[in-house]
Amino acid sequence: MDYRQDQDVQQDGTSDAAAMDAQAQALTDSLKRWFGNHANMRCFLAVDPSQRDLTAELAQSDASFAALPRADVIVDHDAFAPSHRPYLVELDLSTPTGASALAHSVQAAFDDRQPDSMASGLGQRIGGWLASTASLEEVALHWSRLVLQRDASGRACVLRFYDPRALDLLWSELSPAQQQALLGPARAWHTLDAGARPVVRECAQTSSAHFALRPEQWSVIHQHGLVNRALALHAYEHGRQPGPAEVEAALDAAARAQRYGLTDRDDQIAFIGHAIAWHPQFDLHPKVLQLLGRRAADDFYTATISQLSADEVDEIRQGTWYERLRPSASR
Repeated sequence: MDYRQDQDVQQDGTSDAAAMDAQAQALTDSLKRWFGNHANMRCFLAVDPSQRDLTAELAQSDASFAALPRADVIVDHDAFAPSHRPYLVELDLSTPTGASALAHSVQAAFDDRQPDSMASGLGQRIGGWLASTASLEEVALHWSRLVLQRDASGRACVLRFYDPRALDLLWSELSPAQQQALLGPARAWHTLDAGARPVVRECAQTSSAHFALRPEQWSVIHQHGLVNRALALHAYEHGRQPGPAEVEAALDAAARAQRYGLTDRDDQIAFIGHAIAWHPQFDLHPKVLQLLGRRAADDFYTATISQLSADEVDEIRQGTWYERLRPSASR
């Protein structure tokens, strides 16, 4: 139910503007081919206008964009501003306006993955491109039913599956049945994963099943914002997108940060960042274990870990110590 896009749209992991432009063109061509090969499918562009509204910007330069069919996703909560509602736009790729909107939206999706944009917290304007035989209104209504959820404690939460960085982490937590229920009337969802690689989420048939998350899933999902922030800062520092192993290391570290009793947001993000930048299991290093063991409940992690010397950080990065630990851990 989840596979990578055509081989010609693979990404090399750099943030070079020319490379991003080439990737955007490749994905645009790939989407045109896909929808051309699935003539019965309608193309719906998902937009998040909460910080910057792509189609409103396009309409300022070309009024034809304002006439594209649109359906808002209703978030039934007083604290959620109507102007921040995600929405779907139907693109007829056989028309110049639809084809132009597709190209602009793909370019915007890659622009928003530039490391400086990610680190600045500017968000992801483009949630992807959905394929469905259902109407625009049916798909928007399905999203409206999903977007406002109650977590394990009964608190109202907006499930930001329309943000592709959030979706990628969420998707890996879902069972196949939950994935199909999330897709609902959509047969395929083309988007970018956590490392800005094109991916397609799809199912063989539409689903009307009720979408529900288990309490243990909510515990993980509540950590995803921290994970994505740490990954964004890492991307900015290194000038490239995170790789799959780095995403996995970040997810694992978020759970361990919670087990260590880290409650400060900056502490949690720093801990996850060290797992990405230093070593996925850096907290098993003897010196780190010693520091964490001595940390009082009201001590900040960032202050505690700053006691490591540069040589000790280098040793952690090299990982030889971890290779020595592995045989004893397996006994």
